[in-house]
Amino acid sequence: MIRRCIPLLMLVLALALCVPAAAAVVDRGSAELELAQAMTAMQAAERDDAARYAPADYDEAGAMLDAARQASARGAWTELATYAERAKVAADLASAKARRQRAEAATAEIQRSVDTLRAQLGPGGQP
Repeated sequence: MIRRCIPLLMLVLALALCVPAAAAVVDRGSAELELAQAMTAMQAAERDDAARYAPADYDEAGAMLDAARQASARGAWTELATYAERAKVAADLASAKARRQRAEAATAEIQRSVDTLRAQLGPGGQP
């Protein structure tokens, strides 16, 4: 009796392992939407000058975007969606780092101006 149940048990186990993999399959429309979002994030990173302020993250985003485009050319929609999502995350991170560094530079410049004005005014507040 047990020997007859083993093949059935193996089949059930194999099906259980396949269900999550099948659920992860992405259709073309969803994958192309991910690609469009990644391209938009990359354009934002370019506007934020991320290549200058966050080159490693910007380069990673570009590499992931290239991989997504290659997957698109092959019709590998799940792979396309994965690479596009990674590209979007890397581009968003690069943008955030670039904006932070520009803000820090602007804050430092304002602080230098305030320090210069204070020095010019002297201890009593008079020039």
